[in-house]
Amino acid sequence: MTEVLETEPVRAAGPAEPTAGAGRRVRLGWPGTLALGFVLICLLIALLVPFLSLAEPNEQDLGDTLARYSADHLLGTDQLGRDLLARLLWAIRTSLFAGLTAIVVATLIGLPTGMLAGYRRGWFDTVSARIADVVLTVPALVLLLTVHTALRTGITGQMVTLGVIFAPRIYRVMRAETIRVATMPYLLAGRMSGCSHVRILWRYLLPGIRAQVRVQVSYLLGLSLLIEAGISFLGVGVESPDASLGTMLSGAAAMLASDARVVLIPAAVLSLLILSLNVIGDIESEGERRG
Repeated sequence: MTEVLETEPVRAAGPAEPTAGAGRRVRLGWPGTLALGFVLICLLIALLVPFLSLAEPNEQDLGDTLARYSADHLLGTDQLGRDLLARLLWAIRTSLFAGLTAIVVATLIGLPTGMLAGYRRGWFDTVSARIADVVLTVPALVLLLTVHTALRTGITGQMVTLGVIFAPRIYRVMRAETIRVATMPYLLAGRMSGCSHVRILWRYLLPGIRAQVRVQVSYLLGLSLLIEAGISFLGVGVESPDASLGTMLSGAAAMLASDARVVLIPAAVLSLLILSLNVIGDIESEGERRG
């Protein structure tokens, strides 16, 4: 008599989720924790500074210039008698929003075009790659100065232009990552199971490359802050008397010998912010290589 063995029914296999690297937690360590904490504090300042009870950042008191620390002026005053703390907090807000504007524009252009170029290839890949090469050959400072001279768009227009300049950098990284991920088994399984291209790009492809997106965003945000400070220092970015980290450095540059405090405080904040963003990017990049 033949014995019949009962077995569990075999379930149809669907496309595997992109688990490798997609849900991985990166260990920040104490340098990364400090860097992330400082960036979050600056972002919180940028959001809340309009609601804080601060002195008017552009209000001048020529009878109280270069005042030292006091209850009325916690960081003292600058060479025009303006409250240094108020100007510093507003400068963080202005510089961060300017840098984020450039990053948002660059990501909105570079991320989808890079993914489509690497996924679809063909004529779109060829045309977009040539456009990216052309944009990359244009010196960023020259283009920013040209836009400022021709259009007078202010800092917002400058940062939108900077975002267009940065877009090819994100595009090239996303294209290369998409080509790499496109050969993964879970993506091929998604195609064979009949998933739409939009679902494959959003559900399976993007999680596999988002770590590189974070790396590029952190690096380019730091570079955006540096460029904003540079063009504002030259007088073609944020215009005085509005406060940004660049205009604070520009207005106080002549005071370095007599009262270095008004220069060193905004310079230290800018340096720490850029350093923190680069530390976060380095840790994320190292975690991606190990993963």
